Order: sequence, then structure tokens, then C-alpha cells
Amino acid sequence: MIAIQLSAERYTEAVRCFNDRLKAGGAKSRFPLSPVPAWLPKIVGRKIFQEYYLAVDEEDAVRGGYILKHQEFWIKDRVFQIADYHLPISEGTVDRRYSQLGVTLLRDALSRQPLLYGLGIGSYDEPLARMLQAAGWNMFSVPFFFRVVRPTAFLRNIAFLRRSAAKRMALDLSAATGLGWLGIHAFQAFRVLKEAKVPAAEAELVDEFSDWVDELWNSCKERYGMSAVRDAETLRILYPKNNDRFIRLKISRRSRPIGWVVALDSQLSGHKHFGDMRLGSIVDCFASVADTAAVVGAARRYLESRGVDLIVSNQSHIAWQRGFQQAGFLRGPSNFIFTASRELTELLRREGIENNDLHFNRGDGDGPINL
Repeated sequence: MIAIQLSAERYTEAVRCFNDRLKAGGAKSRFPLSPVPAWLPKIVGRKIFQEYYLAVDEEDAVRGGYILKHQEFWIKDRVFQIADYHLPISEGTVDRRYSQLGVTLLRDALSRQPLLYGLGIGSYDEPLARMLQAAGWNMFSVPFFFRVVRPTAFLRNIAFLRRSAAKRMALDLSAATGLGWLGIHAFQAFRVLKEAKVPAAEAELVDEFSDWVDELWNSCKERYGMSAVRDAETLRILYPKNNDRFIRLKISRRSRPIGWVVALDSQLSGHKHFGDMRLGSIVDCFASVADTAAVVGAARRYLESRGVDLIVSNQSHIAWQRGFQQAGFLRGPSNFIFTASRELTELLRREGIENNDLHFNRGDGDGPINL
């Protein structure tokens, strides 16, 4: 008999043993040892927080677990409490006796919060993706955008294009001769010329998000079918002032704020997709749907000035997709999948909200941990 309950200190050693069994069986995932999340702990008065749940058998052995990240979302003209179903993991991945535990975990999560979504599944072939598809969840890949800043570094490191010895040789030759540099710059410049001219905007580095964010949120939110609440209080929790990794940008035109961006500047080493590149990433953003290109363009120029090799982002909303393309980004293959429970899908259907009217990016998942 297995019961699912909130994680607690008394299960710390049991979680450690669970992780050891997963490791011995070749599974890569691990469940957090501490019952108190280091990121987004549950604090009185906060509407955004995480909870850890464990599947415990009659001998107090942990056999699985999952995480719910609770957060307020704006849908059409109302605010709903919705949760991100994250890191569902079961001993069934290494022991067939627990092969049905994944279904049990999902049912338990839905009983606690029917309005669930997941973000970041890497492939439709993953067991979790197949299970959610079988359960009737809506799924789509969140479009991926990239802008090459330093073509030589890009050609020598981009794993997707270097899958064979012949391709690696061709790319290395292009990098060494400068032909790759010329080709990439010419192609990106041509794509920018094909798009409408974008009014200029300026990016300003800020320590934290303040009241101007609330004014922006309240004036622009109605143009989005669905979006996580992105007010100043929420952003200060997600991207706190004491975390120097986050680059918080206030985007203005003629001294008037028109949007904001949260970015990263990461020196990678042996990354499975980007090798040893210095990667700029736009992980979160918000603006009027009319100003997306200006906001992206200002953030792009700021990251370029820092010396990154490549800038990337995943964006689901059609206005942001257009904005990235107008700002000189190319669209590439995406391994970042969004999925919504049947209950959330039905709510969106009743409200007449299509997939491309959902505003999701990496800031809406479990954090930009892989960038």
C-alpha cells in the first residue's frame, strides 16, 4: 500500500535511499532531500510557492514523488490559481514492480489541483509525455528562437548541426575560412531587412523590479489570453535582488517604460546542445503586444554588448514570436514542450483561447536551470 503525502524531515533518509536506487538503476533524475524548497518555499501570504509530495509505502520507503509549483494566472479577464506539475519521478523507471506508480502520482496531483500544466519536457517520446498524451493532456512545442552573435564560436559548438564527421568538418572549415561568419551575418541581416522597421528602445539594468512593473502589467494584461501574473511582487520573488545571476532589464522609449526582460549570460562547458559557448538567454519578458519587437531588440543589443556568442529564447505567444523574428532572430527546432491538463484545456477552450495566445517561456517552468 502506497500513500502520497507532503514531504517531511522524517523522510529525508528515505528520499536519499530512493535517489540511490534510481542512480544504481541508471536513472538521471533525483528528488530533493529537504522538504523545504530552496526556491519558492511556502511562506504565509505568498501566492507563489512549491510543495513536494512523496509516495511512501507501508515500511516508510519512498517510491516516488512530484512537485507542484502554485502560481496565479491571468486567463481572459480573471485570475486563477494554477500549478506546474514538475519532476514526477517513480521507482518504476528502474523497477517494474512500480510501473503504474507514475499514473498514481498524476491522479493524486490532479485531485489536489485539476488546473495543471507542465513545461520543459524534452521529447514527445519520453515516458512522461506519452503518459500525459494518453491522459488527454494538450501538448505543443514552445517555439525556439536564436540569434548568432559570434559565428565562429557558434559553428564550432552547436551540437545540432555537428551530428556527423562530415558536418563537423564542413562547419570547422567554414569557421576557419571566415565563410561561415559572412554567411550567417548576411542571412541574419537579410531577415531583419525583410521585417518592418522597429521603433528604437533602450535597455537599462535594474537591481529589482518596482512599481512601474505593476503599471505595465495592469495596462497590458488584457491583450493576453493566458499569462502568469507578472506584477512587481511576483517578479521580486522569482528574480530576487540578491541573485546576481539574473539580468533584469527595464526597456524604455523616450524615458517611458514599455517592457522588461529577465536574461542570463552563462559561460557553458560541454553543454549537450551549445558546447562551450557563452550563451545569452532571454528567459522571461513582458510588454504590450505592440512593443514586443522593440523590447526584444533592446535586450538583444544589451546582451551583444556583453560579448555573448549566441542568444536564445522559447516563446509561445504569437506576438512574442513575431517580435523575436522582427528583432533579427531565427526560428530553430524546439525540444521545450508545454502540456495542459484536460481541465485546464477545457477552461481555455470555453474562453476561446488558442495555443498561440498563451504567454509561456522558460520563466514559467522550474526556473532557467539548464541555461
